Amino acid sequence: MAGAVVSGVLERITLIGFQVAENGVRLVVGANDEVEKLSSTFRTIQAVLVDAEKRQVKEQAVKVWLDKLHNVAYDIEDVLDEWNTAILESQIESDESLSSLGRRPLVSRTPSSSIPRLVQRHDIAVKIKELNERLEAIAKEKDDYAFLVNLTRNNDLELERPKTTYFINVSEIHGRDQDKNTLISMLLSENNSEDKGTPIISIVGMGGIGKTTLAQMVYNQCELNAYFQKKIWVSVSDPFDEMRIAKAILETLTGVACCLSELNTDERKWQSLKDCLNSGSQGSKFLVTTLKENVATIMGCTKLFHLGKLSEEECWSLFSRIAFSQRNDREHESLADIGKKIAVKCKGLPLAAKTLGGLSRFKRSREQWQRILDSHMWELDEAENGLFSPLLLSYYDLPSPLRQCFSYCAVFLKDQKIEKDLLIKSWMALGFLGETEGNKMEIVGEEYFDYLAMRSFFQEFEKDENDDIIIRCKMHDIVHEFAQFLRKTECFVASCNGYEKQRAACYGINVRHLTLTLDDEHFAIPGHVYNMTKLSSLVVDSSHSDRSSLIASLPTLVDQFACLRMLDLSDNRFRFEVQLENFQVKWEN
Repeated sequence: MAGAVVSGVLERITLIGFQVAENGVRLVVGANDEVEKLSSTFRTIQAVLVDAEKRQVKEQAVKVWLDKLHNVAYDIEDVLDEWNTAILESQIESDESLSSLGRRPLVSRTPSSSIPRLVQRHDIAVKIKELNERLEAIAKEKDDYAFLVNLTRNNDLELERPKTTYFINVSEIHGRDQDKNTLISMLLSENNSEDKGTPIISIVGMGGIGKTTLAQMVYNQCELNAYFQKKIWVSVSDPFDEMRIAKAILETLTGVACCLSELNTDERKWQSLKDCLNSGSQGSKFLVTTLKENVATIMGCTKLFHLGKLSEEECWSLFSRIAFSQRNDREHESLADIGKKIAVKCKGLPLAAKTLGGLSRFKRSREQWQRILDSHMWELDEAENGLFSPLLLSYYDLPSPLRQCFSYCAVFLKDQKIEKDLLIKSWMALGFLGETEGNKMEIVGEEYFDYLAMRSFFQEFEKDENDDIIIRCKMHDIVHEFAQFLRKTECFVASCNGYEKQRAACYGINVRHLTLTLDDEHFAIPGHVYNMTKLSSLVVDSSHSDRSSLIASLPTLVDQFACLRMLDLSDNRFRFEVQLENFQVKWEN
């Protein structure tokens, strides 16, 4: 992702250079020289980023070096934004001055035809000089790591397009028929009269093994429709919020069988919710999925179902269905032996098979497939990174701009429905899609989304009924955790409680993207949020709280976050006007 950030800064420097040349606007003496130094240093660093990003997974010192580079690159972006604003203000003042004299303002001005106008912003020049010193120190440090220099041309923006726009239905199940039938039998069996309350059936298994997919498969079976009067599916929040779960159930239900996914809770909160649900109709049942057996125990589980891994044959079947899509028999024969070895590396996890199948699908030669098989990512033995190995392989195969777009998804809540149009607009606002103008930028965003979807970074697509276009999606829990792993010091999702406040205090200085959820007990933006002065994006959800406090805090919020590029209040149901310092903003929803 560092490659995308550095490329973005270089692009911004180039654009500002054009503005200076066209309009004759400069800062103070020496500022332009400092910017040229920035550009030169960044290009030197850019040549080693491919090696550095791969090595950071196993070498903590390299990761620290990249984190420092990220921070200074973001700070440079903020100062370039400030400079760009100063240029625009100077243009406006000049045009207004000419208009007041009855003269027609010039569209452009070149240094050769007039004396450049001086923008009196010595503070910006000082900031650029200080950032240059920080960047030069980072550039010197890179020599300590003996990075490999990448001399090839940057092809980041040249995505390898599939032959058609067809989306593989990766939700198709392989090797789970027996598991499905066993769970259906459990759900349709008569309740034991000696058991008190509603029976609870727990599916337990490791991340990425297919618990939620199996539960969905069972939930949609016709046999259950005939047995249960009503069914309801509830995604459980993390941290566990019994009030929101209860509200979600009551919105749909008057008495039923219930599926909860994915549970990770404490006994007190669960008991509080369970007591409210124990008066269901005769024959009602809970089907829950969880990573941990002790969670099933806390819930008072009556039947435990351990979900095992896929066999090597089943894993190969799932992998090959995706990897060999639209390949001919000759290609299948040439690549099958390597493909079977890659499938073994998936260790029976469906998510890994889907991810690596999506990665291999776009590799045409044996050499490319062999590189996947021989990658050092498989050597990771840490619990966290070991689970992420297939995702890391696919992630580092993405072009740099796509890495940035994907990892930004760490700002979404777990199991949240992601609106595709809003996601693309967020990418646009944050500059992830480059400086393309007009509809072209949205087209690029659509292409990026489709590419990530075909690589299994998104799932559970909802399509428009009229034109079959994807309108929203979700991320697998493990994929979501992977995005948070990549951006754990930059993207933050917070609820207004003591634990989240303590965590936010640790990361405040580095947080660039924040999603904040307010509730009935915490309906104002917490004070510690205002310490996150470098925020680029802020999403506030106050749909479950008193909005008046949020409205009152907006002028302070906008004034405090000078670097803010995106403010999302779309989940707030209100209409109001608020007067800011120099302009008026209206919201209506």
